[in-house]
Order: sequence, then structure tokens, then C-alpha cells
Amino acid sequence: MLFCTKLVRDLVFEERALQPCCNTHNIAVPSFPFAGGEVDMAAYTRHIGAVAQEIQRQNPQVCAGCPDLVPLSQSVHVPELQFSVISLNHHRHVCNCRCVYCDLWKPGHHPRPFAILPALRSLHDQGALKKNCAISWGGGESTLLPDFETTGRWLRAHGYFQQVHTNALRHSDWIDHLLSSGAGRVNISLDSGNAATYARVKGGDWWDKVLASTEKYFAAAITPRQVDLKYIVFEANNKIEELDQFFQVCQHVGAAKVQLSFNFIEVVNDKVSEHSIAAAAYFVHRAEKLGLVCELFFVDAPIRERMDAARRKLFG
Repeated sequence: MLFCTKLVRDLVFEERALQPCCNTHNIAVPSFPFAGGEVDMAAYTRHIGAVAQEIQRQNPQVCAGCPDLVPLSQSVHVPELQFSVISLNHHRHVCNCRCVYCDLWKPGHHPRPFAILPALRSLHDQGALKKNCAISWGGGESTLLPDFETTGRWLRAHGYFQQVHTNALRHSDWIDHLLSSGAGRVNISLDSGNAATYARVKGGDWWDKVLASTEKYFAAAITPRQVDLKYIVFEANNKIEELDQFFQVCQHVGAAKVQLSFNFIEVVNDKVSEHSIAAAAYFVHRAEKLGLVCELFFVDAPIRERMDAARRKLFG
């Protein structure tokens, strides 16, 4: 028997669907139609039960070959669902950045994001959220949502911890409050360490504005561990001197934690170059030398093995 704990632990809001995960492995994932309003937990639970049985087929329509599936010695039983993590990605196409590694911001026929608070409130009222459930604002850019602060305040009042992924192009006083109250974290995708690289990667001359917002978030935080600075390594920013400039920024703002990822398009097409692998190995090595916590974000086992090999070769 095969199973994935995300089926019963995680819930992801997409534009017009609920899913137990993000499609990080470029395979068909379970999808439950949803366009806003209250979540029918009874129907969703039946859906997950059917998915759990479907996975056992020789050629399942979903999750086929997913590395997150693990063998179980007992038969699969889907209990009453209680979620530990809620990811809000219903606004994937709402963004004020123009990153060259992302196609989601480009014009297209996308529905307007639905109001998220009624759905979250319904999950709370149905007892579907664990007391320590963490809410992750993904996107897109969450600070652009008209109900971002209203929903955030409701979540804060009900004791749910929030992590906000942002490009920091638009500074948010509400994020300042989350940080200063210890009720949240923020993840800022800089992907650069200077204005020229930023403009080349992010699609605009906004470096000074983003750096100013980043400095404000660090100033508001109780501890620098509440603010993660992210670097997506790929062909446009994988020079060692550019990584060094990023770490200079980390020291300037007093960062304690950094996050490393790769260009998803390059990953799914098996196009991550040896230069990027070496740069990533250097990134991890340099972070450790500076005493920074370094987290790998959606870096699968084969790429980690390539990074480990490069690090052994470069640094012994």
C-alpha cells in the first residue's frame, strides 16, 4: 500500500480547486473543484478517500511516481481530516513582479481571486484546522489582495501562525505587525545582491524599494529568524560574485536564515546546469561559514546529490 501524509495533513487553495499539495514534481495531482465560499469537508473527505484508493491502482490517474509516496503495511484509511498546513495560492496570477523564471504573471484568462476568509472561517468552524495549524500566504503577491489584512487579522485573532511569501516590492504595515507580535514570518525572494542583477532577474528597477521594505521587516521582527531571504539559483544569477553580494546584503540587514531554490522550469526540464549546481553548493557552504541557517526549498533528492558531490569536490 502507498500513501502520502499530505493527503490528510495539508490543504492548498488554488485558483479554482483544493489540492493536498502543490504540483512541485510536475505530475498529475488530486484536484477538488472549489470557487470560494464555505468548504464542504464531508465531500472533500470523500474525495481524499477515493484518491487514497486510486493511488493503489497499477496505473493511477494521480500521484503516479511521486517520490512523496511511502509504503504502508496496513490498509489505507482516511480519518476525519484536520489540517496542519494551509497554503493560499488562489491568487497565483496576481503579482506586481516580472520574474524571468515565472510565467504566472503574464497576461491570460484568469479568474479573479475569490475571498478567502469565508473558506478559512468554515474550516475553523468545522474543526478542520489543528490548533497549531500554520497558514502560508503564497501566490502571486498576497499584499495585493484586498482582503489580505482583514483575513490576516482574523487568523491572528484565532491564534493561527502565518507565513507570508512576498517580493517586498510593496511594503505592508500589517506584515510589520505580524512580525512585531511574533505571530508570523516573512519569506522574501531577492534572487540577487545588487540592482543590476535584480533588474535582470525580477524584471524591473525596484531594488532600492525592495531593500527598503526588507530593512523595515527586519526592524519590525522580534528576531531575525522571522525573516527568510530567498535565492533562486539559475543561469541568470549563478555567478559566485553575485552570490557574495547577496550575502553582503544578508549581513547588512542582520539576516539569520536564508533559503535556496532552483528555477522550477529548469528543474522539470532537467536543465539545471553544473554551473548552477556548483553555485548552489557554494551558497550552502558560504551560509554555513557565516553562521546562517540555510534551508533548501523544493530541492529534490537527485539535485541534492549533485550539490553534495559538487561541494565535496570544491570544498573537501
